[in-house]
Amino acid sequence: MTPFNFPLRRAAPLSVTLALGLVLAACGGTASSSDNSGGGTIAVVDGIAEISADDLEFDAATITAPAGQPFTVAFTNMEGVPHNFSVYVKEGGELISEGDIINEGETDEVEVEGLAAGEYFFVCDLHSGEMTGTIVVEG
Repeated sequence: MTPFNFPLRRAAPLSVTLALGLVLAACGGTASSSDNSGGGTIAVVDGIAEISADDLEFDAATITAPAGQPFTVAFTNMEGVPHNFSVYVKEGGELISEGDIINEGETDEVEVEGLAAGEYFFVCDLHSGEMTGTIVVEG
C-alpha cells in the first residue's frame, strides 16, 4: 500500500457521508404553520388571509377559514405580471368573489362572504392553468 492510498480510502466514505448529509439538509426540513411557501396552507386570522403571487404561483395552495364567517383575502402581486384573486364554488363553477387585476407591488382586498363548510376553488383568472388553490371551510 502506498502512503497516498490509505488517506484516500478513509476520506472517500467521509466525503460520501458529508455529501449525503448536504442533500438531505437541502431537501428536508419541517414545515411550520407560519411557512406558507411551496404550496403550503394559510389560515384566516382575525378575518384576514394574506396570500401573494410570485413566479406565476400563489405562495399557498390552501386557505382554511371558519364556516359562516366572512373574511378578506389580502392579495399581493410580487411580480411584474398582472394577477387577480377570485373565488368560485368549484373549478368552472359559480363565481363567489372576484378581485381586481393588480400589478407588481399592489395589494387587493377581496371580500368573501361567510361560506358553508366545504371546499371552494380560488384562482388567478389570468393564469387559470397555473395559479389555483382550495379554500377549506371548517365548521
